[in-house]
Amino acid sequence: MDVEHIKYQTCPYDNEEGVLIVDLEEDTPATDEDGDLQYYCLGGHHTFSLDEDETEGW
Repeated sequence: MDVEHIKYQTCPYDNEEGVLIVDLEEDTPATDEDGDLQYYCLGGHHTFSLDEDETEGW
């Protein structure tokens, strides 16, 4: 899976940059219980999820 176009997203909580969480052993993005992509917020040091409709440049 090519994750370059979904690698970075803006955190909806604090508008800081978020980075896609990827399982390095599987080379697949991490998802929450709803199947939404998970990101780590670099500024707020927390995780957040975005579904397909919320993801910029999906």
